[in-house]
Amino acid sequence: MNTKNISVLCSKDKFTDVQLQRLNGLGRVNFIENIGSKCPGDTEILIVPTASHESKFKNRLSELLSLLPNLKFLVLGSSDYSFVDLGICKEKGITISFVPFYDAKSKAEFAIGLLFTGSRRILINDRMTYRRKYQPEPGFELIGKRLGIIGSGIAVEETVRLAKALGITVYTEERFEDSIRQPLDNLLHDSDLLVLFLPNSEENRNFLSKDKITQLKNEVIIVNLSDRDVVSESAMAKALIDGKVSQYIFEAESIGKTPLKNIESALMLKPFSTDTVETKEKNIEGMVKNTEDIVLNLRFSKVYF
Repeated sequence: MNTKNISVLCSKDKFTDVQLQRLNGLGRVNFIENIGSKCPGDTEILIVPTASHESKFKNRLSELLSLLPNLKFLVLGSSDYSFVDLGICKEKGITISFVPFYDAKSKAEFAIGLLFTGSRRILINDRMTYRRKYQPEPGFELIGKRLGIIGSGIAVEETVRLAKALGITVYTEERFEDSIRQPLDNLLHDSDLLVLFLPNSEENRNFLSKDKITQLKNEVIIVNLSDRDVVSESAMAKALIDGKVSQYIFEAESIGKTPLKNIESALMLKPFSTDTVETKEKNIEGMVKNTEDIVLNLRFSKVYF
């Protein structure tokens, strides 16, 4: 086994003693607690536990990828690699590994939680109460409602299973056990609730466009657990103001300059849909296992581009 120079962009207390022993057995390991700190120039494997779409993080990571001459492997702790500059990786021959499916259950549970939050107007009523403007408006029960899910993968499968157990009829474009397969137009038109699980890609940018929003059922509740770029925020703002969409719940680092700002029914949350103890454990273990497999020349989950 050829040992490697490994740099980890987090503190060592994120790992168990056994995991630290496993990493140390693979070569020289440096822990870098701050993305802005200096990284050893001879780094061959760079481990990045956290996926972040903040511009500062993305720019610094791109800088590291460019400046480390010996870097051959980028080990991610997530299934999301959209924050990585694939052009630099391709140019320098850097292989990217990821941890598949580690967050599927937590995302599915979070999606269901937000559907309850929307249907019972929990966030809206809480925020109005905080501002002393509470005017109670009735919510509705989820049982018997129709949920459309756009996306694919294990997170969708888990969400279908949980929703079905609650007595919700589930529509999907792809075939899943316990869901009814529907063409996209029918799914948009017939769903009382809509959840987006789309990968962040140029192809999916503005997927939920003005035209698609006009196809939606009136007063639909939308939960977006994809990147916010998959929704046309100008079209969504108009739909919320007009009452076409009842609530739009999404994750983002900040509201920023967007037409959604100051709209009561546009409910932004900081990204924490996968922030559970179990997910973090799977995240760390997946990174350690992928790093072991890289050093030992075994098969590992990697990005093809």
